[in-house]
Order: sequence, then C-alpha cells, then structure tokens
Amino acid sequence: MSEPELLTQIDEGIARISFNRPHARNALTPAMVQAMIAFLRECERRDDVRVILLTGAGDHFMAGGDVKAFAQAADAAPEDRRSQFETLALDTLPLFALMERIAKPIVAKVRGACAGASVGYVAAADFVAVSDTALFMVANAAIGTSPDGATSWHLPRIVGLRKAKQMCLLGDRLTAQQAVECGLANWLHPDAELDAAVEKLLRRLANAPTVALGQAKLLLNAAPGNALIDQLALEGQAAGLCCATQDFAEGVTAFVEKRAPNFRGY
Repeated sequence: MSEPELLTQIDEGIARISFNRPHARNALTPAMVQAMIAFLRECERRDDVRVILLTGAGDHFMAGGDVKAFAQAADAAPEDRRSQFETLALDTLPLFALMERIAKPIVAKVRGACAGASVGYVAAADFVAVSDTALFMVANAAIGTSPDGATSWHLPRIVGLRKAKQMCLLGDRLTAQQAVECGLANWLHPDAELDAAVEKLLRRLANAPTVALGQAKLLLNAAPGNALIDQLALEGQAAGLCCATQDFAEGVTAFVEKRAPNFRGY
C-alpha cells in the first residue's frame, strides 16, 4: 500500500502537514489540496492545536502543480482545458481562506525547490524558515499560464509589486538569501540546522498564549483593508476576547510575581 500524498499529525500542540510526493518534488494533486483543506478545518476547531507546520518530504518543499499531469490535457479542446484549469484553481479558494482566517500561526519550513503555486503557500504562511538550499520561482509563465495558488494576492503585498512582476512575468528566481532580504522568508539556516531551528520556533509558539497570538494574526491580516476606526473596533473586540482567557490571568499574575508565565500549566 502506497503512502498518503499528504502526511498529517497532531502532537503536543503542534499540527504538521507534509507534502509527500518526493519522487515528483511534492508536486500538488487535487487530492492533496482537498486533504489539506479537511485537515486545516480540523486544526481550526481543535483547542489542542496551537501552531501549524507546513513542509515537504525529502529535499524539496513543493514544485507547484504536477506539470506531467497537466500535459495530458494538452490535446483536449481549448474550452475543455479552460474549464478544467479554472476549476483546479478555484478549488483552492477554501484552502487559502482557511490559512488567512485560522487563528493559529502557520510556519512554513522550506528547503530545495519552491516553485509555481507553492510560492503562494509560503507567502500565505505567517512565518517562513528556509534552508540555504531553498530556491523560489514562479515558473507558471514557462508553461504558458498565469500565477495561481493565491500567489498574485500574497506576493506583491510581501515583496512589492515590481519584484512580484519580475518573478511572475520573467520567471526570475530568488535564492534563500534573497527571499529573506525581500521579506518572503523570516530566517535562513544552514540545511543541517533547519529542522532543529524550526522545532525550537514551533515549541516557542506552542507555549505562547494561543488566543492572543491568533487575534494578533487576524488583526494584522485585516489591517491593510480597513480604515483606522474599523481597525480600532476590531482591536477592542480582540482585547476583550484575550482578556477573558486564562492566559491573560496567568500573564498578568506572572508579571506581578516577576516570573515567566506558564501558558500551558493549567
């Protein structure tokens, strides 16, 4: 029996998602997208999930869509191709809506190739740690198509419009160092040290006040589209939610007692 194309696990507050087609550089299939949507929905409703990791099995993060599978459609009628690939792109809408709204931090761990739609997956994450082997490319134009995977929404907001056009229209690549410099990634690590560094980050996030971090994420995601008065209203609602939690009681008590807070000790 073959292994699942998407590996998932929840343990000690950490949910893990791994693209698992290493023989194809973890290229996406429709089944992988649907499995990821289902798992993220589970993570959203489970209180024991405090942080989510997104990574790829083997030496690469993800090579975007499965171009070999796409080639099978090359001989189909133009209208059939249009319908097929429009549907494939729209089927990811629930996935990226979940990544945007889920009130828990998402960490992407990237080594090797991050191509095509997978750039959108990385850009949609809240934190990105990369190996010195990582290479980012929006390769869609090379096969005669436009960006997908929410790349056209996230990428210009992170790296700027001109850099996004350079990547999407010209197919220019970013090295791991360049990804950090333009804000697509937070941290760069030697490949041998990436796993340990990410585990340390995951533990730090899992031990943090989950509701406070989740509300901060949602506030920051909403801010670019809001007027000041609307954003302040959201801040007030978020503050109320946070201050009603046991994490708040523990945090202020620990501050007064001059000790480190223990947000998982009750």
